[in-house]
Amino acid sequence: MNGVESTPTLFPHLDEQDRERMREAAHRLLAHGSILREEPNERELYDWCQSRTQMLEEWASLLGLKIVWHRDERLIIALPEVAPLLRRLRLDETLVVLALWYDYDVEVRDRGATEVAFPVRDFNERLASKFNRMKLPSESRMREILRLLDRNNLVRLTGSEDLAAASVRVLPTIRFVIPFSGIEEWTRHAERFAEESETGAELATAGMEEEAE
Repeated sequence: MNGVESTPTLFPHLDEQDRERMREAAHRLLAHGSILREEPNERELYDWCQSRTQMLEEWASLLGLKIVWHRDERLIIALPEVAPLLRRLRLDETLVVLALWYDYDVEVRDRGATEVAFPVRDFNERLASKFNRMKLPSESRMREILRLLDRNNLVRLTGSEDLAAASVRVLPTIRFVIPFSGIEEWTRHAERFAEESETGAELATAGMEEEAE
Protein backbone atom coordinates (compact mmCIF):
# COMPACT_ATOMS: atom_id res chain seq x y z
CA MET A 1 0.00 0.00 0.00
CA ASN A 2 1.46 3.42 -0.91
CA GLY A 3 -1.04 5.44 1.16
CA VAL A 4 -2.43 7.23 -1.90
CA GLU A 5 -6.22 7.28 -2.11
CA SER A 6 -7.56 5.97 -5.40
CA THR A 7 -9.95 8.08 -7.46
CA PRO A 8 -13.45 6.58 -7.73
CA THR A 9 -14.14 5.30 -11.23
CA LEU A 10 -17.93 5.49 -10.86
CA PHE A 11 -19.09 9.12 -11.00
CA PRO A 12 -15.59 10.47 -10.34
CA HIS A 13 -16.82 14.07 -10.62
CA LEU A 14 -18.81 13.82 -7.38
CA ASP A 15 -17.37 15.37 -4.26
CA GLU A 16 -17.70 13.59 -0.93
CA GLN A 17 -20.94 15.37 0.01
CA ASP A 18 -22.60 14.44 -3.27
CA ARG A 19 -21.35 10.87 -2.98
CA GLU A 20 -23.02 10.65 0.41
CA ARG A 21 -26.27 11.97 -1.10
CA MET A 22 -26.01 9.46 -3.92
CA ARG A 23 -25.48 6.68 -1.38
CA GLU A 24 -28.51 7.81 0.59
CA ALA A 25 -30.71 7.95 -2.54
CA ALA A 26 -29.54 4.50 -3.64
CA HIS A 27 -30.21 2.99 -0.22
CA ARG A 28 -33.68 4.51 0.00
CA LEU A 29 -34.71 3.44 -3.49
CA LEU A 30 -33.43 -0.09 -2.97
CA ALA A 31 -34.98 -0.44 0.49
CA HIS A 32 -38.28 1.39 -0.02
CA GLY A 33 -38.75 1.66 -3.78
CA SER A 34 -39.40 5.40 -3.87
CA ILE A 35 -38.58 8.88 -2.59
CA LEU A 36 -41.49 11.18 -1.69
CA ARG A 37 -41.02 14.90 -1.28
CA GLU A 38 -44.08 15.11 0.97
CA GLU A 39 -42.19 13.16 3.59
CA PRO A 40 -40.27 15.71 5.74
CA ASN A 41 -37.13 13.55 5.99
CA GLU A 42 -36.99 13.06 2.20
CA ARG A 43 -37.48 16.61 0.90
CA GLU A 44 -33.83 17.58 0.60
CA LEU A 45 -32.95 14.22 -0.91
CA TYR A 46 -35.78 14.51 -3.45
CA ASP A 47 -34.58 17.97 -4.48
CA TRP A 48 -31.01 16.73 -4.81
CA CYS A 49 -32.14 13.85 -7.03
CA GLN A 50 -34.04 16.26 -9.27
CA SER A 51 -30.77 18.01 -10.04
CA ARG A 52 -28.96 14.71 -10.75
CA THR A 53 -31.48 12.94 -12.96
CA GLN A 54 -29.05 11.51 -15.54
CA MET A 55 -26.67 10.21 -12.91
CA LEU A 56 -29.44 8.51 -10.95
CA GLU A 57 -30.82 6.92 -14.12
CA GLU A 58 -27.37 5.62 -15.09
CA TRP A 59 -26.91 4.08 -11.65
CA ALA A 60 -30.36 2.45 -11.81
CA SER A 61 -29.78 0.99 -15.28
CA LEU A 62 -26.72 -0.88 -14.00
CA LEU A 63 -29.00 -2.69 -11.52
CA GLY A 64 -31.86 -3.42 -13.90
CA LEU A 65 -34.02 -0.61 -12.56
CA LYS A 66 -35.83 2.24 -14.26
CA ILE A 67 -36.19 5.58 -12.49
CA VAL A 68 -39.62 7.10 -13.06
CA TRP A 69 -40.09 10.78 -12.28
CA HIS A 70 -43.61 11.84 -11.29
CA ARG A 71 -43.02 15.53 -10.82
CA ASP A 72 -46.67 16.52 -10.38
CA GLU A 73 -46.91 14.16 -7.43
CA ARG A 74 -43.34 14.96 -6.36
CA LEU A 75 -42.18 11.39 -6.15
CA ILE A 76 -39.43 9.24 -7.62
CA ILE A 77 -39.97 5.51 -8.13
CA ALA A 78 -37.48 2.76 -8.95
CA LEU A 79 -39.19 0.12 -11.09
CA PRO A 80 -37.59 -3.23 -11.92
CA GLU A 81 -36.96 -3.98 -15.59
CA VAL A 82 -35.82 -7.56 -15.02
CA ALA A 83 -37.93 -10.40 -13.62
CA PRO A 84 -35.68 -11.37 -10.66
CA LEU A 85 -36.30 -7.95 -9.09
CA LEU A 86 -40.09 -8.32 -9.05
CA ARG A 87 -41.48 -9.12 -5.62
CA ARG A 88 -43.98 -11.96 -5.36
CA LEU A 89 -46.83 -11.07 -3.02
CA ARG A 90 -48.88 -13.59 -1.11
CA LEU A 91 -52.55 -13.78 -1.96
CA ASP A 92 -53.77 -11.91 1.12
CA GLU A 93 -51.20 -9.16 0.51
CA THR A 94 -52.38 -8.88 -3.09
CA LEU A 95 -56.02 -8.50 -2.03
CA VAL A 96 -55.15 -5.77 0.47
CA VAL A 97 -53.11 -3.86 -2.11
CA LEU A 98 -55.91 -4.17 -4.68
CA ALA A 99 -58.45 -2.84 -2.17
CA LEU A 100 -56.21 0.07 -1.18
CA TRP A 101 -55.67 0.95 -4.85
CA TYR A 102 -59.44 0.96 -5.44
CA ASP A 103 -60.22 3.14 -2.42
CA TYR A 104 -57.47 5.58 -3.37
CA ASP A 105 -58.60 5.78 -6.99
CA VAL A 106 -62.23 6.41 -6.05
CA GLU A 107 -61.32 9.20 -3.64
CA VAL A 108 -58.89 10.93 -6.02
CA ARG A 109 -60.51 10.35 -9.41
CA ASP A 110 -64.18 10.61 -8.45
CA ARG A 111 -64.12 12.91 -5.43
CA GLY A 112 -61.06 15.06 -6.10
CA ALA A 113 -59.34 14.20 -2.81
CA THR A 114 -55.74 15.31 -2.37
CA GLU A 115 -55.14 12.99 0.59
CA VAL A 116 -56.73 9.61 1.24
CA ALA A 117 -56.87 8.32 4.80
CA PHE A 118 -59.35 6.25 6.78
CA PRO A 119 -59.60 4.07 9.89
CA VAL A 120 -58.46 0.49 9.44
CA ARG A 121 -61.89 -0.58 10.71
CA ASP A 122 -63.57 1.08 7.72
CA PHE A 123 -61.03 -0.41 5.33
CA ASN A 124 -61.66 -3.90 6.72
CA GLU A 125 -65.37 -3.52 6.07
CA ARG A 126 -64.79 -2.44 2.48
CA LEU A 127 -62.26 -5.21 1.96
CA ALA A 128 -64.82 -7.77 3.11
CA SER A 129 -67.42 -6.39 0.71
CA LYS A 130 -65.00 -6.47 -2.23
CA PHE A 131 -63.79 -10.04 -1.64
CA ASN A 132 -66.69 -11.66 0.20
CA ARG A 133 -65.80 -15.16 -0.98
CA MET A 134 -62.26 -14.99 0.38
CA LYS A 135 -60.88 -15.71 3.82
CA LEU A 136 -59.68 -12.29 4.93
CA PRO A 137 -56.57 -11.62 7.04
CA SER A 138 -56.76 -11.86 10.81
CA GLU A 139 -56.02 -8.73 12.84
CA SER A 140 -52.42 -9.77 13.45
CA ARG A 141 -51.93 -10.66 9.80
CA MET A 142 -53.49 -7.38 8.66
CA ARG A 143 -51.06 -5.53 10.90
CA GLU A 144 -48.16 -7.39 9.28
CA ILE A 145 -49.38 -6.56 5.79
CA LEU A 146 -49.94 -2.87 6.51
CA ARG A 147 -46.52 -2.61 8.14
CA LEU A 148 -44.99 -4.21 5.07
CA LEU A 149 -46.72 -1.68 2.83
CA ASP A 150 -45.69 1.16 5.16
CA ARG A 151 -42.03 0.16 4.93
CA ASN A 152 -42.32 0.19 1.17
CA ASN A 153 -43.89 3.64 0.83
CA LEU A 154 -47.37 2.56 -0.24
CA VAL A 155 -49.19 3.56 2.94
CA ARG A 156 -48.60 5.20 6.31
CA LEU A 157 -50.02 3.38 9.31
CA THR A 158 -50.46 5.58 12.37
CA GLY A 159 -52.40 5.79 15.59
CA SER A 160 -53.82 3.41 18.13
CA GLU A 161 -52.33 0.11 19.26
CA ASP A 162 -55.84 -1.17 18.59
CA LEU A 163 -55.48 -1.81 14.86
CA ALA A 164 -59.15 -1.22 14.07
CA ALA A 165 -58.88 2.31 15.48
CA ALA A 166 -55.57 3.06 13.75
CA SER A 167 -55.46 5.16 10.59
CA VAL A 168 -54.06 4.17 7.21
CA ARG A 169 -53.08 6.87 4.71
CA VAL A 170 -52.65 5.67 1.14
CA LEU A 171 -49.70 7.26 -0.66
CA PRO A 172 -49.80 8.23 -4.35
CA THR A 173 -47.07 5.68 -5.08
CA ILE A 174 -49.74 2.98 -5.15
CA ARG A 175 -51.11 4.30 -8.46
CA PHE A 176 -47.77 3.89 -10.19
CA VAL A 177 -46.53 0.69 -8.61
CA ILE A 178 -49.84 -0.90 -9.68
CA PRO A 179 -50.64 1.10 -12.82
CA PHE A 180 -54.20 0.09 -13.69
CA SER A 181 -55.72 2.27 -16.38
CA GLY A 182 -59.01 2.45 -14.52
CA ILE A 183 -61.65 0.62 -12.52
CA GLU A 184 -62.46 -1.76 -15.41
CA GLU A 185 -58.92 -3.12 -15.47
CA TRP A 186 -58.90 -3.27 -11.66
CA THR A 187 -62.11 -5.33 -11.74
CA ARG A 188 -60.60 -7.88 -14.14
CA HIS A 189 -57.57 -8.35 -11.92
CA ALA A 190 -59.63 -8.46 -8.71
CA GLU A 191 -61.88 -11.17 -10.12
CA ARG A 192 -58.89 -13.21 -11.22
CA PHE A 193 -57.17 -13.06 -7.83
CA ALA A 194 -60.43 -13.72 -5.99
CA GLU A 195 -60.64 -17.04 -7.85
CA GLU A 196 -57.09 -18.09 -6.94
CA SER A 197 -56.21 -19.83 -3.71
CA GLU A 198 -52.43 -19.80 -3.46
CA THR A 199 -50.61 -17.29 -5.62
CA GLY A 200 -50.54 -13.52 -5.49
CA ALA A 201 -49.31 -10.78 -7.79
CA GLU A 202 -45.87 -9.70 -8.86
CA LEU A 203 -45.45 -6.17 -7.60
CA ALA A 204 -43.26 -3.89 -9.70
CA THR A 205 -41.28 -2.15 -7.01
CA ALA A 206 -37.67 -2.43 -6.06
CA GLY A 207 -38.32 -2.07 -2.37
CA MET A 208 -41.00 -4.63 -1.55
CA GLU A 209 -39.29 -6.48 1.27
CA GLU A 210 -40.81 -9.24 3.33
CA GLU A 211 -40.94 -8.73 7.08
CA ALA A 212 -38.31 -10.74 8.88
CA GLU A 213 -39.56 -13.94 10.48
